[in-house]
Amino acid sequence: MIPSARRMMISLLLLAPPLVHAVQSDNMTLGIEIIRAHFQGAGLVPYLLEKFAPTALLTAAYPGGGIVTPGQLLPKSRTQTAPNLTITPANMTTLLNQKYTLVMVDAWAPGYTDPRGQICHWIVNGVTVQGHSVLIHGSVVEQYRGPTPPSGSGPHRYAILLYAQQFLIPQGSPIQNNDVGFCHLADYVKASNIGPLIAGTYFTVEEGVATFTPSPTYPVVTSTLLASGSSGPSASTASTVAQHNGAFSSSSNYLTILLAPFLWLLAL
Repeated sequence: MIPSARRMMISLLLLAPPLVHAVQSDNMTLGIEIIRAHFQGAGLVPYLLEKFAPTALLTAAYPGGGIVTPGQLLPKSRTQTAPNLTITPANMTTLLNQKYTLVMVDAWAPGYTDPRGQICHWIVNGVTVQGHSVLIHGSVVEQYRGPTPPSGSGPHRYAILLYAQQFLIPQGSPIQNNDVGFCHLADYVKASNIGPLIAGTYFTVEEGVATFTPSPTYPVVTSTLLASGSSGPSASTASTVAQHNGAFSSSSNYLTILLAPFLWLLAL
């Protein structure tokens, strides 16, 4: 093989890891913007959360189904067993090596509020992360309870949130003694001194036909997010990131296919 051509092939191979990292970084940035837009468009900000600035992507997968996309409408029967959770930090150098508090609440249908707060479905302290898996081996404050929205009450939004713990075990339960199952998430977060909020996702469950008109929600337009960050990846990549499924492996596989002929020539 011509030496200059061999040098060119080696240079391309040396460039491959930075290219993969750059694509992954763009994917993660877009993924964060997508989930933030979903929480705003669904009205979870500001109803449930004053603000939402995640530093990682949280995904949920219920048994018998794939990864739940943000806001996905799920049948009640599919959500009665606790989901498996995975998390990917936005910054690939960030280590998720502390303890966390996991919370899942029913934020009602858009436009509906209850003076008693939200319905608490799951709280676990001392949650840890191994690889990308969220390990639910901590101190259970509230056992997982699957969604059971009343018929006709509209599409209930179920938010799954992961907070950093500032100390070993937050004290107390958010459940109000006189209203079993109800809690005020904001009050509990403040009183327990948990936070910041690291990541979150949500899905919806609806039984029957709504007997009232829920407030409008706004879909996430990926092309708009891409336009706001002109250096971002392609729309097809954005679609992959929006589903939080396979963005990193797809970019790596693409570069592997691209460089395969050069690798073959180098071996000659």
